[in-house]
Amino acid sequence: MGKNLAFKNLFWASIIINLVEIILIATLKNFLPPVLPLFYGRPTGGTQLTSLFGFLIAPLAALLLTVVNLIVSSRIRDEFLKKILAVSALAGTILILITITKIIFLVGLF
Repeated sequence: MGKNLAFKNLFWASIIINLVEIILIATLKNFLPPVLPLFYGRPTGGTQLTSLFGFLIAPLAALLLTVVNLIVSSRIRDEFLKKILAVSALAGTILILITITKIIFLVGLF
């Protein structure tokens, strides 16, 4: 029973971090430029840029991944798979947090 609590704590940590990212972007919207670089896999230039609303794609995708992993985790019995789902949700959230933070520092906000 204690292990399930640890998995739920990982999911809750991921959800909270994603919500803080979304709130941070919404709070800083007046200080951020109208377009931000997000799609680094595209050719150099304007195709890499997105609007401020598009900048929310990353934390919303991580939040969706976390919720889907939480639902799947609640339906399965295998403890190892539950651990994998919880850790992958948290890892994805942390990677998105790093990406968002680096982009904010790149545009010179801080």
